[in-house]
Amino acid sequence: MYLFIATIFIAELIIATTLVLLILKADKAILKYNDILKDKRKEIEKALSDLKYCVTSFGDYYDCMINSLKKKRRQFKINLIKNVAMYLSLFMLKGKYKKAAALLQFAVLFHDFWLKAKTN
Repeated sequence: MYLFIATIFIAELIIATTLVLLILKADKAILKYNDILKDKRKEIEKALSDLKYCVTSFGDYYDCMINSLKKKRRQFKINLIKNVAMYLSLFMLKGKYKKAAALLQFAVLFHDFWLKAKTN
């Protein structure tokens, strides 16, 4: 019976020693990496600040691009409504009022020319 208890005690000592050695080995490795990180701290901070700047710049650019697209979409809708209204009235007036239709057609051409000159 004492032999059995002595065997278990020796096995526990071997396991405990192995765990302590593994913990010491891990501690040495962590200290080595800690020294490396201390040496590279300034570079890491600079890289992280550059990354932060890039992310915020991209966010600002993305917001600006979305706002620009919304503005273009709104302009397109307004121009589409204007053109549909003009050409619909031109189509409706063509048969009855030829002079009014010609005047309206001239107004449409002038409007298109004005928009192209304004964008250039």
